[in-house]
Amino acid sequence: MEQEWQQVSRRRRRSLRPRATGSSSNEGEEVVEPVPEVSFEKQQRIILRVRAIADVLRESNLLKDALGAVVEHFELNAVKTRVDKESEGVDVEVETNNRLLLVGYGLGSFCASSNAVHQLGFLVALKAALEKETPAAEKFATNQHCAEIFDPAMNKSDAEITEHFQLTVIQENEHGRRRVASNTVFFMPHCGKSLYQNVIACNWGPAIKHLVVIGNSFSAYGDRVLASKEREELLLVTLLPYLKEVPLSCGVSKTHDEFTRYEAAFNDLSVHTFPSELLDRARMDEKLTAKMVAIADLAK
Repeated sequence: MEQEWQQVSRRRRRSLRPRATGSSSNEGEEVVEPVPEVSFEKQQRIILRVRAIADVLRESNLLKDALGAVVEHFELNAVKTRVDKESEGVDVEVETNNRLLLVGYGLGSFCASSNAVHQLGFLVALKAALEKETPAAEKFATNQHCAEIFDPAMNKSDAEITEHFQLTVIQENEHGRRRVASNTVFFMPHCGKSLYQNVIACNWGPAIKHLVVIGNSFSAYGDRVLASKEREELLLVTLLPYLKEVPLSCGVSKTHDEFTRYEAAFNDLSVHTFPSELLDRARMDEKLTAKMVAIADLAK
């Protein structure tokens, strides 16, 4: 089946003039060509493929390491232990504040991209694993979705596939400008750096401790940018002293029959968290603060 899928056609936009909501409006963002919808039968085949990938990843180091970093940063084990010790009189307001949201940006179209299908499989597996770690959040999440997803390449068929796995499709392009109100994991595999910068800059301040970003390795940007001046100006590199980065594997061994597909979907990913003790020092970094303000202002 995977042989039928073609990579989504993407092209860099030339004009930097802001466009209407739903289209690209940031330097470095990509304009995505429309992807045709697929038949119901192919949707079902894609759903089966996503399930199979999620099953493979459930016991993988990729999922275990990502889950471990999220659990540690948000202290989910402490929350779970506290709730387990409570009887029926659980403080709903306190536990609501511990609700965890999962947001997926930039996966692409599942109808056209093998990478997108594999990444959706990871998102499904991570969602299930987080639900096990946060029973209180699930208990009080009535009428609220704990996982949302958006990519401009997604079509109606993609939306139906997404909804099958109880993920909500975000209805407009947020361009990474979402301001979080509770603990939020952003899964952003292989996105452009402007999207990462928007997510972080729009939440810089007290809200940043509620953020985890799973995406391109920020430290790799520093390794690959050779010009020292350009490296110094890159926000993701300036952030490095103030975050914790956990590199992730591709999920399967090199001997796996589909190693190349998993490697393509998950190469160069890391979990990025912002520990409180490092943020205390970050507040004193005037250069970093100025960059954050400038990016946040552009994102308004």
